[in-house]
Amino acid sequence: MKPHFQLIIAITLAWSGSALATPPVIGGLQHPGTEKVAGAVLIGELGCVACHASSQPAFAAKPGPDLSAVGSRVNGAHLRQFLEKPSVVKPGTTMPDVLAHLPEAERAATAGALAHFLASSGQPAAPAASAVPAAEAVERGRKLYHSVGCVACHSPEQALPGSVPLGPVTEKYTMASLAAFLQDPLAARPAGRMPDCHLEDAEAEDIASYLLREQKAPAETFRPDAALAARGKLLFAQHRCDACHRTGEPVTTPPARPSLASLEKLQADRGCLSEQPGAWPHYPLSANQRSAVKATLKEESKPWEPAALVQLTLTKLNCLSCHQRDGIGGVAADRSNYFTGREESLGEQGRIPPALTGVGAKLKAPWLREVLANGGGVRPTMNTRMPKFGSSLTEPLTAWLKQLDTLSPMPFERVPKAAKPHQTGRDLAGTKGLNCIACHTFRGRAAAIRGPELTTMTERLEENWFHHFLTQPQRFAPLTVMPGFWPDGKSALPDVLGGDPGRQRDALWQFLAQGPEAAEPAGLVLEPLVIEVKNEAVMVRRAFPGIGKRGIGVGYPGGINLAFDAAQMRLASVWSGGFIEASGLWRGQGSGQARLLGKDIINFPPGPAFAVLDSPATPWPVPDTEPGKSPFSFKGYTLDPQQRPTFRYSMGAFTVEDSFIERRNPTGSLFLQRTLKLSDAPSGLHLRVAVEKRIEPRGGNEFAIGKNLLIRLPSAALVRDTGNGQELLLPVTPEMTLEYHFTLPP
Repeated sequence: MKPHFQLIIAITLAWSGSALATPPVIGGLQHPGTEKVAGAVLIGELGCVACHASSQPAFAAKPGPDLSAVGSRVNGAHLRQFLEKPSVVKPGTTMPDVLAHLPEAERAATAGALAHFLASSGQPAAPAASAVPAAEAVERGRKLYHSVGCVACHSPEQALPGSVPLGPVTEKYTMASLAAFLQDPLAARPAGRMPDCHLEDAEAEDIASYLLREQKAPAETFRPDAALAARGKLLFAQHRCDACHRTGEPVTTPPARPSLASLEKLQADRGCLSEQPGAWPHYPLSANQRSAVKATLKEESKPWEPAALVQLTLTKLNCLSCHQRDGIGGVAADRSNYFTGREESLGEQGRIPPALTGVGAKLKAPWLREVLANGGGVRPTMNTRMPKFGSSLTEPLTAWLKQLDTLSPMPFERVPKAAKPHQTGRDLAGTKGLNCIACHTFRGRAAAIRGPELTTMTERLEENWFHHFLTQPQRFAPLTVMPGFWPDGKSALPDVLGGDPGRQRDALWQFLAQGPEAAEPAGLVLEPLVIEVKNEAVMVRRAFPGIGKRGIGVGYPGGINLAFDAAQMRLASVWSGGFIEASGLWRGQGSGQARLLGKDIINFPPGPAFAVLDSPATPWPVPDTEPGKSPFSFKGYTLDPQQRPTFRYSMGAFTVEDSFIERRNPTGSLFLQRTLKLSDAPSGLHLRVAVEKRIEPRGGNEFAIGKNLLIRLPSAALVRDTGNGQELLLPVTPEMTLEYHFTLPP
């Protein structure tokens, strides 16, 4: 660790008033590089320019959490305690104590009124009695929390120095609200300090279960008082809370609220930077932190170079907890064991995130932007996930990195089309050439080591970097398992393109530039990945035909299977025979989908499975495909002793428990028995059971769907024409049992 680095870590971690043995990090400040950067990070994290104008872009204030619907995710009682004494309730918080100057009684009353105002936005429903962590979910969450990247910033079970504090999560959240926050943290915290780790519904629920493992009973629902909420709304503006936070309704600025001086006119020993509380936000800063802020403010008018802006942004987003750049940052020794991979033969490369040194010269701007803003990645063997930070801070970072990181042009001769470079490149990628496919995925089909996908390589990498890297791989990645094919500038394949290294590299590049259309190199013969079902159900959560990434496939003993759509809450497919072949799911970046192995595959229509119909003639509603507009919410699933899931989801006010189990009829053939339990279902609610060109009633509430499926319903149903075929609609009751048979009676 560089000497100046030790000083800055001391400055940023010395957060006074902490009840912890190790001072917590404020906003993720493990790795600032200079005192100037440390001061600028503090100025941004503490929101100084939210109140005091500044012409310095480097001092941009971190937006505070969006409070538009905070009452739906945070317990009002916690809000009251936190607003009264922020740094006591959550040591290390960047939230200032704006009420520190008030007498104790007035302070408590003001915090209470503010809490009632905030809690009145998005008031949650009363938690279910069962909404406490289950032991098996806690254990799954423990493994996820310690593997996907949470402990890069937060402490594992054993507290580590330099960790961003979690605070009293058991007092703050319910299971449902914490899971919802973990799945989309940028919606509530747009600053990106808590990034999106691409958690699926069940993963978010499991991590929430782990974090709330000490919660023995749901917290009592906080009921806001209208009169107190009205007073709190006025106080929200009076105390300038609206400078950092937005709410779901307009806040009226008090006429008497004075304007504040710009940063350049502030007296550094007065106001927020002073040690004494007064009628201003109070930050429990250490002497070193105050010194860093004051020193940085003295240079407010000086422009920042791109290198310093990059270091500032990487520090704010805590990128340097996982990545190293120019000798700064990287995985700390006491956290290294939590960075794991699924391919031991890759060594450190398979578990430690790559260095960012020279990344601007390596990656094309669109892909660099995708990685930073949306968490794009090509390392399927790494358990730690590259998170999504959003574009607000990462967009300028892309331009700075492209400006800073350069490589000298690598000379080479372009192979003309007449020389068939695509065919030569294909030969080079295959077993008779450089054997790239021995280690790299090709069009979703993984090699033994599962290295980065070849067919997207030219989409991601700069051509000049590609030539540099192939020439000297260890120069760019000292621990890489990638061999050097042209030692001392000489080719091991002298009969290919005259043995010219540059022309050989160019032929390989031109071949890869064909992307997914590139022909398979020689030797790409892989065994299918068949998922077999034996004595208990097998569940796979990935992309399935007609569903997308939120598909859930379930194979049941005996050879009967289904695919459930967790985006639209519908049964998507049923089939008999084999379960799935999973090459498209687990080879490469998982860009493919499961291949259904069975026979008699029956697909059900996309769109909502439930709808309220005013009359038998009311058309089935068209689904709203706009992001965030779906009325459905997937609540995860529970497993019985045979690992068969019961799916849980809601639509508006009503909830559904949807379970399937394999059964045998008297002839010995298997069928699926489906049980639906609904709570608070509205009048007129129907289930769309099937859509087919021809649906034939068979009597006794039985219906033949196509040539191979018979569905037995619990009550009378409606078959009606749709213009392109027919649909089968079942009026909903609180509990219904349906049967799906693959053997039609004569």
